[in-house]
Amino acid sequence: MTGRIDDLRSFVALLRQKGLVCDIETPVDPVHELGAVLRACEQDGKAAYFHRVRGAAMPVLGSMLGSHERIALALGCARDDLGDVMEAATQAPVPAREINGAAPCQEVVETDVDLGTLPVPTHAPKDGGPYINAGIVIAREPGGGRHNLSYVRLQVKGKDRIGVNLNTWRHLLEFFEAAEKRGENLPFCVALGVDPALMIAAAYRYDGDEYEIAGSLRGGPTPVVRARTCDILVPATAEIVLECEIVAGEREPEGPMAEYTGHYSGVHPQPVGCVRVITHRRDPIFQTTAGASFEHLLLGTAVTREPKLKRLCRQASPRVREAHLPPFASGFLALIAMEEPRPGEARTVGLAALNAHVNINTVVVVDTDVDVFDPTEVFWALSTRVRWERDQVTIPGTLGNELHPAADRTGVIAKTIIDATLAPELRGAYSKIVYPRIDLAALLAGQGKTGE
Repeated sequence: MTGRIDDLRSFVALLRQKGLVCDIETPVDPVHELGAVLRACEQDGKAAYFHRVRGAAMPVLGSMLGSHERIALALGCARDDLGDVMEAATQAPVPAREINGAAPCQEVVETDVDLGTLPVPTHAPKDGGPYINAGIVIAREPGGGRHNLSYVRLQVKGKDRIGVNLNTWRHLLEFFEAAEKRGENLPFCVALGVDPALMIAAAYRYDGDEYEIAGSLRGGPTPVVRARTCDILVPATAEIVLECEIVAGEREPEGPMAEYTGHYSGVHPQPVGCVRVITHRRDPIFQTTAGASFEHLLLGTAVTREPKLKRLCRQASPRVREAHLPPFASGFLALIAMEEPRPGEARTVGLAALNAHVNINTVVVVDTDVDVFDPTEVFWALSTRVRWERDQVTIPGTLGNELHPAADRTGVIAKTIIDATLAPELRGAYSKIVYPRIDLAALLAGQGKTGE
């Protein structure tokens, strides 16, 4: 497959060509079993395509964007260029293009809604029920303004009823609060199985229209079509679209779900949604992601935030070489590599890193001889280069994320900066031991040859 990526299917074909898909032919149960298999596939570095899900008439795809490498593949760039490509996307917006007439996402229109016909998994053992969590939630600013694309977990509560988890900082919450003050429901749509550029765009925190970012990432406008029941434009090539409303004045308990923090969320009152219509392709593919998986963490906390992190840190010091939000740390840890920082400079860069995103609560600054993409090397630096009474500073009473287990209910938490760089006077006395690289496979293969 060498053609252009323009929808879910073209990208899956490319992943298969690269050997990056686990095709699961054995029937799996959507309750707990599918989620466990999905995590195992992701840990093997692959997406999972479930051909047979018990009780369902359609396949399920998961962990399509579960690594930096697959995200780069989706955008047609090298892994090392990913941050620059994503940073540039906000500087050159490309608006969506509305099409008239038939669209693949509306080949089938179901007005007698039954969410039970969709293979919505209950992923983790303590999840409160099945969750739609890989759909792009699309809403429009009241008054016909900009579209907003985001991720919102949706708990299936009945044939046409869903719980809608709205965090305090979301644009979607702002839209809903404005509509609810007028006593009105807020229309929104959920697009499942879209061009991966759209999935990446929906992960941005952007004050404009995220369709513009998707177009910039893809190098051309996203084709969209008007929804059947509301004035919202939806991706024309989506596999499935749910047309919904958040109901004004209604709240009910929602949760728990395995969240990106690596913990289950609690149960809290949340708004309620009603699904009015389901449209889809004739042979649709349902898409999902396992809670607290690398795909969940990368899209939810890391990959769109790293470019800003690096930019702010480099503004603080030209000696910054790398900035990384490791997915294993749920987006709360920033790792910064600096080349021979001056006295006090690591702490200055640490303050810049904390300002990159409210979720970041721990910053570790290391020398460039430490690979920030290798946890073993980072822990080595923490263990050998930190004088804790001097090199760590704690900032109490700062705003973080309310989902963090150590934060209070409003998200207030202490944050810390750790300088794990060698002091300037020690650089000549201590140097990291590095052996030359050896191609061991070639060496062993040559052992059987004669005359050498």
